[in-house]
Amino acid sequence: MKRIKAIIRRKSKFPVVLPQREHSVDNRQIERGVIDIMYRLKKNGYRAYLVGGCVRDILLGMPPKDFDIVTDAHPRQIKRLFARCFLIGSRFRLAHVYITADRFIEVATFRAAVDPAEVPDGVKKNYNTFGSIEEDAFRRDFTINSLYYNYADSTIMDYTGGLSDIKKRILRSIGDPAVRFREDPVRIIRAARFCARFGFRLSRQDYKDAVANASRVSEANANRLLEELYKILRCGASAASFKYLDRFGVLPHWIPELERARYNHKLIARLEALDRRRLAGRDIPSSVLITLLFYDMFGSLNDKPDTLRGTHESFVEARSLFHPVAMRLRLPRKETDRVLNIVTRQKSFVQSDERKRNPRFEKKFVRNEHFGDALLFFEILAESTGGCQDDIKYWKTLAAEGPDAPAAQARKTEPGNEANRTRRPAHNRPKKQHARPSVTGTDSVAVKYTDSETATEDKPAVKKPRRRRRKKPVAKNTVETITAEQNS
Repeated sequence: MKRIKAIIRRKSKFPVVLPQREHSVDNRQIERGVIDIMYRLKKNGYRAYLVGGCVRDILLGMPPKDFDIVTDAHPRQIKRLFARCFLIGSRFRLAHVYITADRFIEVATFRAAVDPAEVPDGVKKNYNTFGSIEEDAFRRDFTINSLYYNYADSTIMDYTGGLSDIKKRILRSIGDPAVRFREDPVRIIRAARFCARFGFRLSRQDYKDAVANASRVSEANANRLLEELYKILRCGASAASFKYLDRFGVLPHWIPELERARYNHKLIARLEALDRRRLAGRDIPSSVLITLLFYDMFGSLNDKPDTLRGTHESFVEARSLFHPVAMRLRLPRKETDRVLNIVTRQKSFVQSDERKRNPRFEKKFVRNEHFGDALLFFEILAESTGGCQDDIKYWKTLAAEGPDAPAAQARKTEPGNEANRTRRPAHNRPKKQHARPSVTGTDSVAVKYTDSETATEDKPAVKKPRRRRRKKPVAKNTVETITAEQNS
């Protein structure tokens, strides 16, 4: 804590307050629900600011992905102000305030940074310590992420020099980079993603310390590493991100299967095709993302003869190859199975002159639940290699003609289509008219008729069904009377 306070005192020229006329952040770029949360906090006497990626993205001319709010109100005080508010976290309490049925905004209290020298070895640091806005700014990772936007007067407050670094397009750690990377090695991965996404360059001292502490990534939490991996694959700059990770020396300690990624032209081509789709706003399932990253591992499987294509033996062999990676990355079992199903179905998309088409297999293949993800992966793979366009067109046409396709559903609903006529419910169906027995000729049978019905040639008489009479229950007093008369 003493180190953080000393840094704050040395930064006497800060904070820099940027008025509204000198920046591009506008309240109209912020969701209404976020404005309502900050308004309620301010109305009840608390300070509230937007911080982090949302302010950075707007200043860089990019649409913000999410909004984070910081305040001087404590978690319990936040919870009392909002009906749909839930507190999470043990080391540091955060408030999730829901603005819709399935969307929440994270509201955090100003944190006081903890100096690692003041914490004994082997003791988990307790970050559940509240501080001032100055301490909260110096606790963050990079200067470009420590900008605070005050919606009340539309000013931006800068305590670490983030505004200057954005203009210079430099990514710089707050404080000593060596200490910050030792505290949290995941920041090295985040630095690679920020440099790739925004076109920034890492400062000279940060680059030196990132390379020196790259081996510490193996000590980081596996769930956080998996989350960062998905962020890289969805950021629209995954190819450049893995080049930076390779340059920093992170991949051998995190994903050794991708070591020397910048020289793996097939991998880079697949990631570039993925980035083009992400920048166009297309969503890609996570199973397809993982398959794009590790597809080179299954090269020996793809060289197998066609007798193993799409069979259980192919799936088992793929699982034996991918199991160590899935365990190390902590991939869920369902996600792993989806990846293996995508891989084992790729050969079925490629048409060979030696193999005749099997309509029965193709119809079953199109109806498979993994067909959509497998075809999407095949499209990205074909885009990266520049081939197989005829095969993609063929399978898309076949899928469009399937029983679940919109065209097939439209044909079913066409008027006059016999297959579309729905059967009436059993209680609304007309009763079947059975053949009535003839009453003329030698083969006539004896039939009982009602008094009101008479058999004629035009209208044969209907046989009256015989009803079974039910005995009426005898009253108790009647039984006693009959018994008494018999005894007398």
